[in-house]
Amino acid sequence: MTASPSRPGAGFAARTIPNIVTVARREFVSRGRTRTFRITTVVLVAAGVALALAPVLFRFIAGEPSGAKIEVILGDAKPSVDVVAAMDQILNASGGSSIPAPGQGNAAPAFKVVSSPDLAAARQRVSKGESAGVIALGRDGQGDLTFDVYTKESALSRGVQLVRQAATFISAQDKLTRAGVAPSEQGRFFTPPAFQLKAPDPNASPSVPGSTDNPALFLASFALTIAIFMAIILYGQWIAYSVAEEKNSRVMEIVLAAATPFQLLSGKVIGVGALAITQYVIVAVPTILTLIFQGQIAAALLGGQATSVDLSASISIPMLLTFGVMLVLGFAVYASLYAGAASLVSRQEDINQIVAPLTIVSVIGYLVSTYAGTGLLDINSPLVVVLSFIPLFSPYLMLTRLSLGTAGPVEVIAAIALLLITIPAALWVAARLYRSGVLMYGQSPSPRTLWRALTAR
Repeated sequence: MTASPSRPGAGFAARTIPNIVTVARREFVSRGRTRTFRITTVVLVAAGVALALAPVLFRFIAGEPSGAKIEVILGDAKPSVDVVAAMDQILNASGGSSIPAPGQGNAAPAFKVVSSPDLAAARQRVSKGESAGVIALGRDGQGDLTFDVYTKESALSRGVQLVRQAATFISAQDKLTRAGVAPSEQGRFFTPPAFQLKAPDPNASPSVPGSTDNPALFLASFALTIAIFMAIILYGQWIAYSVAEEKNSRVMEIVLAAATPFQLLSGKVIGVGALAITQYVIVAVPTILTLIFQGQIAAALLGGQATSVDLSASISIPMLLTFGVMLVLGFAVYASLYAGAASLVSRQEDINQIVAPLTIVSVIGYLVSTYAGTGLLDINSPLVVVLSFIPLFSPYLMLTRLSLGTAGPVEVIAAIALLLITIPAALWVAARLYRSGVLMYGQSPSPRTLWRALTAR
């Protein structure tokens, strides 16, 4: 059977796709083999792991070993509460971060609380470093408990703050007991009340379950927004420097003889984007594993029992999917424009100047997202809502609106559709800049240069 003539569109695809794949493979392999990429990856992995271990490292460097002795001097206070037992339970509850429920076990005991009869001798032991601190109890004129703490630590240290928290709890228990409240009834006075944010419209409902009353969701989206911002800035600069380097070495003129500007730009964006995602995965996996096993690492360094971190309460499947799509599409838009702008300069020293407007736009989107998420800007204001659909801002704002429950699935899909439409448009604009910029040498980047490149025939 004789093959029918191929259609023009099929011929275009047959020529374009192989060239894009070739350029993308070249960018991925050549940049992945550079020493800069390897060093950057190692540094980012170390930074991510260190950030995940920051609480443990601070406690370890501060010299807070397991079993640091705290001495309690009861004196003539005669408290109605077993101060030693209560202090030990509170200081060691969940690493000392919260008031424990009755009967709750010690998750990470860092203190050993004992009773001592002699205040002077106990203060000497603190001076010699044999004890971490001494707590001397007394009564004020109204009969309430007082706590004098003798320690070498500062008022802002973690240990002092935990003792202050424990003292507040014990003092309240003592007051309730003196007022005639039975110990079995005192627990309900310290139970947090039911607290939930609800929409004023009775027919409204959050798009993400629990997003309106779970700050952890926003904190997770804030971290993911930072990840998108860093990817756009860092890897956008990679593409810009790659274009300027090829132009400066005259390689661009040779490559353009075998591929069109559109094919070259598409290949560069795909190749560097794939390398960026690869590096992000390399960095994210050990960072997340370190965060999950933070309790085990803390137990090995500081002693105590190992605990685990539950990420399901702060990171939802819809948020992760939105993050992945916004990261890829947002980077594609910015990377295309970075490449087109970089083709207008002849020296790598001029790159920061020519890409500054793109960087400023990206920073504006990131800041508006941060301010809206923290309440400095109204998340439901028309400005924020409109900006969340503009492709240069939507990678940041739509993720924040989704995490706070102010954007539904339809709005997220609409923002993604606009990004998909914008990517070929950005590639077309960048290709025109690329085609004209390859012949521009020795000209300072300026709005006039940009306009001449866009209107050149």
